[in-house]
This record gives sequence, C-alpha cells and structure tokens, in this order.
Amino acid sequence: MVGNDSCKAEKVVPFPVKKKPQGKGRKAGLNKNREGSVREVNGKVYVDFMYLDERVRESSGLDWNVKNAKVVREQLDKITVAIKAGTFRYAEVFPNSKSCGHFREKEMEAYRLKATPEQVLCNDFFATWYDLVKNSGKLTGRTLLGYRRYKDLYLVPYFGEKTFADLNATALDKFIFWAKQQKFKGKEISGNTINKCFTVLQMICKSVAIEYGWGSGYDPFFGFRKLPEDDPYEDIFPFSIEEQKKLTEHLSDHWKPYFRFAFCAGLRPGEQIAIKSEDIDWSKQVLHIRRAMTLDENGKKVVGRTKNRFSRRTIKLIPAMRDALEAQKEIHDRLKIEYFFCSTTGAQVSVYNLRNRVWVPGLKNAGLPFREMKQTRHTFATIALSCGENPLWIARVMGHRNTDMIIKVYSKYIENARGAEDGGFLNALLQGEQGKEE
Repeated sequence: MVGNDSCKAEKVVPFPVKKKPQGKGRKAGLNKNREGSVREVNGKVYVDFMYLDERVRESSGLDWNVKNAKVVREQLDKITVAIKAGTFRYAEVFPNSKSCGHFREKEMEAYRLKATPEQVLCNDFFATWYDLVKNSGKLTGRTLLGYRRYKDLYLVPYFGEKTFADLNATALDKFIFWAKQQKFKGKEISGNTINKCFTVLQMICKSVAIEYGWGSGYDPFFGFRKLPEDDPYEDIFPFSIEEQKKLTEHLSDHWKPYFRFAFCAGLRPGEQIAIKSEDIDWSKQVLHIRRAMTLDENGKKVVGRTKNRFSRRTIKLIPAMRDALEAQKEIHDRLKIEYFFCSTTGAQVSVYNLRNRVWVPGLKNAGLPFREMKQTRHTFATIALSCGENPLWIARVMGHRNTDMIIKVYSKYIENARGAEDGGFLNALLQGEQGKEE
C-alpha cells in the first residue's frame, strides 16, 4: 500500500541534546537543593536569600574557606526554617546591618508585631503623643502650651535619644540632677516644674504602653519618688476690708469698679476681662461665665474656653457684685466697647499691663505690701468663709468642682468673724434649745 510504503520511508530526525556546562553551577556543592546561597564576595562568606519578598545579601564577617562556608550554610538553613515558621527576626541575626530598621518595619506590618521598649525611641513617641492629645480636643490651648514646653525644653533634650527601655528610677534621678542645672528665663528650675515634667512623662509612658501592648508590667516610675513640692498656697496673703478700701481709694476712677468686683466675686483675671455685656442678665441679677482670656498652644493671647466645665457657671449677683458692675456699666456704655471691662482707651484689658501699670503702683501709693493680683480671688474666699458663708456656694462662685479645694486651701486662714471660740455658736444654740425645754 502506498500509505504503508510512505510511512516506512520516513526517518526519525534526532534533536541535539544541550549539554550541561562543565564546572559547578550556582546551586552546586553546598547550595545544591537548598534555599538561598552561600557565596564568596571579596574573600568573605556572604549569604544570599529571599525575605519578605526582597533579596537579602549579608556578610557573615568570616573569611572564605570551606570550613566557614559549611558553618554559614548550616546557619542559613536554620534561617530558612525560621522564615517559613514566621519566627525569623532580621535584627536578631544581623544586629549590625543597615537594613535592620527597614526590615523591622516590614516585620511589624507583615506579622502584626508590637514594638518592644528597646525598639521605641522616646523622641519619636513624644511627638506622636503630643499630636494625639492635641487632636483629642480635650485640652485647652493653655494646657497644651504647658505640655509642649515641658516636652520641648526638658524631656526631649534629655530623654529624646533614649529608648523607653532606658527609663527607670535611676534615669529619672539623673534627669533631676540635669534639670537643676538648667535655667529658664534666667532662673533656676524649681522642684515643682521638674515634677510637672514627670507628670507629663508619666502620661507619655502610660500612652506608649497602651499603644504597643506592654501592659501594666511596664512601669519606669517603679521605685521612684518625685521631689517634695512647695505648697502652692503658702503665699496666700488676703486683703482685709480696710486694705481693700485703701487700695481702691488710690486707683483712678476707671479702675475702681474693676477691682471692687474682683474682690467681691473672686473670678480668675482671665474670666473677668473676657466678660461681655450680654453675659449679664440685669433682670434676673445673674452673671454667666462662658469664656476666658487665655493662651493658645503657641503662647498667643486668645479668648477661649474656661479652665474646665465647672468654670462655666452662672453666678447669682449679691448687692456688692451688682453695685460694682453697675459702676462699670457706665464706663462700658460711654466707650461702647466689646468687652465689659476695658483699658482707659477702650482696648481689651492686658493682664500684664494691668499688673504693672495699675496694680503695682496702686499698692505702692496705698502703702500696702506687694502681693500678686490673684490675691483678690483668695481674699474673696477667705472673707466669705470667715463670715460663715456656705463653702458649696463659695466653690460654685469661684468655679471649683466641689468644696474640697475650698476647705483644703483656705481653712487655715479662717477666723471666726464674731470673735467666738470654736464651738461657741454650736454651744449657744444647744444651750438655747435646752433652756426652752426647761
């Protein structure tokens, strides 16, 4: 058959078989059938492997020879097993590599790892923490200003290049020694300021422990004691009624209503200078405190929120308060100004100028010893208490949360205005009741 003959006539054409090149290939010898390679580079033993989708080349530091190459090959096999198990950590095997930071970030993302205290630089998290509290909306600009100053002036210069693992009681004691050698505006740093730095640092440490899941076991303040603080209220130096009258007599007519009201209402200066005419309800005889002159986080004067929510309050005016406000109303209506209290030119009151141009000269002219303007507030509290006013009412007028501050701070300045001994009024009441029974 023709078909069969033609099939028989066909020949099988052989294809050439490609011969393997002579010598060792890349995966020959030590690297044959293994992942990664051990190679010679400039006379040193190098490893070459893939990690987190990147090619890695690192030196073992050993000179190239057969013995060292075998040792490094065994180590590379262990690395390969650890990579597959997800337990390999680049920095543990190559601690001096320039790629440690790069792969630490990749490992944290790939394995959802949390950084350890040894891996978190203080300066990095200081910035993160400040942005966090700033954007929370929970703090006033003045509070943020204080936090930022403590951070930038003290915490960053000393702790910035340290890790959170470096913080402990010894490190904090060394910070005290360093801080006492610093100066701010030409003055030595007080113990109170140093302790405020520690308060901020404690908040930061608590935040970083939560962020990275270190738990309550991370406590760099364990075994540490802060510096003893001066009593911030030791300098309370209230005015007597006679001293108040003497001072106001030596002030110009423009400033008399301001300080009369300051003495009988006990407002913070920032609250008083931020009052507007619409805050006073003359028909109901009440004053609404809704804002305060303060500083923003950059130290710039702004009209903002009161110190806290308890400071946003409504005060029922007593006659002495009302009289002082009515006297000021005449000045306000004449100058037609935005804020109820103002300077002699109708401008917004500057606490700095008020202190130096009005308050200090007024004390000198009246022959009174110097004291800060905040003493008007202290004077209100001490005199009200000595007259037997309810501490709860005093706390509400002053914008405190409760009576704790009133009792703690002012009780030692209270004297019975009627001159009776302690328990005298109670005894008179009880004996009076007994007399009625008889």
